[in-house]
Amino acid sequence: MEKWLLIICCGVFVMASVLTSGLTRALIDIGALVVILALVWRINGSTKVNDIQ
Repeated sequence: MEKWLLIICCGVFVMASVLTSGLTRALIDIGALVVILALVWRINGSTKVNDIQ
């Protein structure tokens, strides 16, 4: 499910970036980077395996 969320966010941010220009476009791109990094961090953090003793 989180992979679909990542793909949808990428699509939304690409469309918003294409439809705007200037400072608005820069802010959208920075927001996209932050959201994508947060999603990847969350996906990566959920795959850790705890040692079982």
